[in-house]
Amino acid sequence: MFERKIFQEMLQWKQHYAPNYALFLKGARRVGKTTLAEKLGKEAYRSHILIRFDQVDETIKDLFINSLRDLDTLFATLQFVYNTPLYQRESLIIFDEIQLFPPARQALKTLLEDGRYDYLETGSLAGITKKSKDILIPSEEYALDVLPMDFEEFTWAMNYDMVMPVIREHYQSKKPLGALHQGLMKAFREYILIGGMPQAVTAFSKGKDFGQADFAKQQIINLYKNDMEFQQEENSNYVSNFFDRIPSELSKHDKRYILSHVDPNARIRDYKGPIRWLDEAMIINIANNVDDPSAAFNLGIIDPSFKCYLMDTGLLVSLAFHDRPYLENDLYKAILLDRLQVNEGMVIENAVAQCLRANGHRAFFYVERDLKNKKISMEIDFLIRQKKKVIPLEVKSGRSGSILSLTRFKEKFGKRIGDAVVLHHGEIKKQDGIWFLPYYMASLL
Repeated sequence: MFERKIFQEMLQWKQHYAPNYALFLKGARRVGKTTLAEKLGKEAYRSHILIRFDQVDETIKDLFINSLRDLDTLFATLQFVYNTPLYQRESLIIFDEIQLFPPARQALKTLLEDGRYDYLETGSLAGITKKSKDILIPSEEYALDVLPMDFEEFTWAMNYDMVMPVIREHYQSKKPLGALHQGLMKAFREYILIGGMPQAVTAFSKGKDFGQADFAKQQIINLYKNDMEFQQEENSNYVSNFFDRIPSELSKHDKRYILSHVDPNARIRDYKGPIRWLDEAMIINIANNVDDPSAAFNLGIIDPSFKCYLMDTGLLVSLAFHDRPYLENDLYKAILLDRLQVNEGMVIENAVAQCLRANGHRAFFYVERDLKNKKISMEIDFLIRQKKKVIPLEVKSGRSGSILSLTRFKEKFGKRIGDAVVLHHGEIKKQDGIWFLPYYMASLL
């Protein structure tokens, strides 16, 4: 079982909030929610019961509808069926895939008021809103987002024990890494190709076989597509068509998602629901265009244009080449041999977006157009907030090292801007007041 940072937050919930709040682990399918839940049950409790609502029979479901006035019978039945004793204030009951049976979620209010045990829910948010329209959603939930493994967690899984300590040391000192740089880039290239889905990381860790990891990722993609096909909230064709188009849109120069590329007659009103479904399922990572950058980014979202990344870069790589075998995957070869060109820069920018999201940053970008010819005159790939300052980030995947947009951006917005950063293939350096950092340092921003 891999070490995950979120587990410490789960222990904090147990210590400070568990008597009054159920823990809700939400995230995409196959991101590791159930594994984390069981780990908590085994390591932090005397006993635990895992109720899997994708497998449970009607007898157990009926308990959460008709036995809430007789909790002694409810708990006695659970102990009998799962052959597990429950101990007051020392046991955890896990509701796995809670979105499949909303009445159990509604029952949490009564169960928490009873106070005998702690409760943990896992699930994807996709479909919860509409499926739960007839139930009362409990306010007594402590929600945590479970994301794919970040770069540091990946290095732990690979037993690359010194990678992140070295990166941190040089990030803080801003001293060049010298001969260490290529080794660190190799580790980051592996992370780009494998991503952070635990099944893919497990497959790769056993023998450093990219083919086995790609097979695991393809199975996850197939699972997602199956979910898209059978979900009942939105037009399934719209959801899957939007999803399939993501690599193509990211391969463009400006990487903005243009709906007319999916269908010449596509309208944003038709795709708002499908985009929301994918976003709530935590499969995609949407970046919004900010019109007036400030410390409160949400207030500056006016332009409807957006970028759409996958939450996991490893899945993006597999989705981009899902129609051909791993050994014929030119993108794998380009990244492994350190021959990445501009047109494959989509994976680098997606990886940066993933690193930023892992650090708590929602994705925002900035575009300014010349009013006369409508051409882009200034473009910033990412904006993040550090304290009260806006930090503009540019991602350079090719040989171009132009910092013209960053320079103009700093001049235009003045004191509200902090250090400007270029993430690039090369070493740490400072040029014209702008920091150039290696890609892997995105994990520390």
